[in-house]
Amino acid sequence: MNLLKKVVAIVLVLVAGAWAYYANSGRASMVMNARVASGNTPFPVVLASVERQTIRGTATYTGSVVSFNEEDIYPRVTGRILEIPVYPGDRVEKGQVVARLDDVELTSKVREAEAMLATAQANRTQMEAELSAARYGIAQMQKELAMVEAETGFQQAVATRDERLFTKGAISQQDAESSRSMAVSATAKVEAARAKVEQMRAMEASARKKLEAMDAMVALGQAQLRTAQVVRGYVDIQAPSTGYVVKRLVAPGVLVQPGMAILKTTQVDKVRLQANVGERDMGAIKVGSAIVVSIASGGRPLNTRVTSVFPYVDPGARTAVVESVVANPARQLTPGQYVQMQFTTGERKDAVTVPASAVTRLGGKASVWVLKGDDQVEPREVTTGLEGPDRVEIVKGLTGEVRVVAKGQEGLYAGARVTDTSAMTAAAPARGTAPEKSDQATAMKEMPGPATPVQTAQAGGAAAPAGKLQIALTSNPVTLSSGNAKLRFEVKDAAGTPVSDAKVEVNIGMPGMTVPKAAARPTKEAGIYELTAKLGMAGTWTVEANATRPQGGSASAKFTLEAK
Repeated sequence: MNLLKKVVAIVLVLVAGAWAYYANSGRASMVMNARVASGNTPFPVVLASVERQTIRGTATYTGSVVSFNEEDIYPRVTGRILEIPVYPGDRVEKGQVVARLDDVELTSKVREAEAMLATAQANRTQMEAELSAARYGIAQMQKELAMVEAETGFQQAVATRDERLFTKGAISQQDAESSRSMAVSATAKVEAARAKVEQMRAMEASARKKLEAMDAMVALGQAQLRTAQVVRGYVDIQAPSTGYVVKRLVAPGVLVQPGMAILKTTQVDKVRLQANVGERDMGAIKVGSAIVVSIASGGRPLNTRVTSVFPYVDPGARTAVVESVVANPARQLTPGQYVQMQFTTGERKDAVTVPASAVTRLGGKASVWVLKGDDQVEPREVTTGLEGPDRVEIVKGLTGEVRVVAKGQEGLYAGARVTDTSAMTAAAPARGTAPEKSDQATAMKEMPGPATPVQTAQAGGAAAPAGKLQIALTSNPVTLSSGNAKLRFEVKDAAGTPVSDAKVEVNIGMPGMTVPKAAARPTKEAGIYELTAKLGMAGTWTVEANATRPQGGSASAKFTLEAK
């Protein structure tokens, strides 16, 4: 019995402890994850109106810069590299010689081909002479044949006459037979002459065949010479297209052969901007869709359009490549560089929109907190449409006559009381931020002044101006929202007189970052020169100014500029 009471007591203690742990842990969880308004204290939130406006849907992806075309340059013959006159970063034109090989062996082959051609041409000349001789022999034999034929005709006529006279007894039988034998002999001479003519014609045909063979040998020698000359020309390795040298793959003195790359070039006057776009956005992105490209290093966004959508989706990542080919004359875009590509997925006019921060999603469903009455809110499920960077289209669930909670939804419940803090937020800018200024307020002509904070530096000490000139620099405070540093230089001579005919060149840089060298332009004010430079990183920048006068005198000074 006592044992049973002890067991029951232990069980009760364990149950009580478990309940206390559960209650305390749940309360702690509530405190950590929710804002609790004690009593009737309303929740501080930021309210925004539902607006009807034109909305442009966007989808943002990280892309990269790809060269328009990249080529490896190969030698076409085996040889030792004598020189490579180009280096990475050099621009090369199509047909420009970018490397040279040793041409001793190939030059020897050219000379060998020239000698063979000369031999063939000499043999052809000999065959032409033989053909001419054969034709001359034919002509002579034809003349001799004509003479023999004439003599034969005469002898035959004499033999016929003597035969008639012998029959009449006018001459002796011996005379008749003598005439007959002379006619037979003349006929034999005709046959012999004809044989000689045929022989000379055969010799002519043989000489003609030999001449044709020599013509073929000459043509072969000419072709071999051209081939040897072309192959020797391969020792001058040329760029196949216009571009920039990316890398030298071998050094002078190396023995190379066909198929062995020696240089890598790329075309960057045009580049390809490529992003892997998710298949859920592919249906809304077409060729011609607008893109806003932001460069990681800063600078003005680039507006372009889709030029190609690759017809293949990666089965693993479920993405496809979308590309835009853009001109890059200033080489601002470098292959391999990351960019942010904001694609336009659609546009709708007179759409019901709310701030993007007002939409909360849970379990695939979207909802917003709607102001009910004067100070109470309730959740409302909505259907979203196009989504822009700042606002979201509400297709179903809201009208344009309500207000929604844009910020501060944490811990809200149906019927919770709220108070709008948007007015206080607008009146008190965050610490470290400066009020926006119009371009006119930040213009250099209004600097300096008590209402415009400025930075002023004078060249002095180790950096004192050389010669008889002095330089002073005045600059606006530089914020990365604009990235623009508007610099104002004042140049004076040793007497303090403004100098308006100086050439002012400016170098701006910091470790790891460099702004291209630029010239400050003179203004209407005497001795004042201005320059607007784009800075893409916060920190301390070094400004080096060099001023030179045409008639002599110069100055060089360094300043520091803070970008925040």
